[in-house]
Amino acid sequence: MTKCIDTSVWIPYLLPETLQPQARNLILPLLTSNVRLVAPAFAWAEVGSVLRKKVRLGVITTAQAEGFYDDFCQMPIDYLDNDAIRAKTYAIAEKFSLATLYDAAFLAIAEIESAEFWTADQSLLNTLTSFPTWVKKLEESIDN
Repeated sequence: MTKCIDTSVWIPYLLPETLQPQARNLILPLLTSNVRLVAPAFAWAEVGSVLRKKVRLGVITTAQAEGFYDDFCQMPIDYLDNDAIRAKTYAIAEKFSLATLYDAAFLAIAEIESAEFWTADQSLLNTLTSFPTWVKKLEESIDN
């Protein structure tokens, strides 16, 4: 099985946030299994950007952000990028009227790789008026 984990799930996995128990219940078993984790090539930068924003807002310290970022960079994630992903990303953004390609890239990779896409981004889910069964809400019952 392959899973694509959205930044909206990685952040509560790394930091103490409301959804941390659910994020850890999803991710921890994956780290000791044969599940393949995939993400867009820019996912490390997106996670790092969220951490930097939290430092600027005073939510975490610079040292904490660096530790969380180091932890994330150790995750066994296959970062993907190719012409097919780029084309599918743009098509998905167009299909769902997404303003940017970031979320669409996660969706494209999940579709191309036949992966479950896990997200805690309710705004994204609201935009996907009808979404495929492989799109999963973090709050759902988790069957790894």
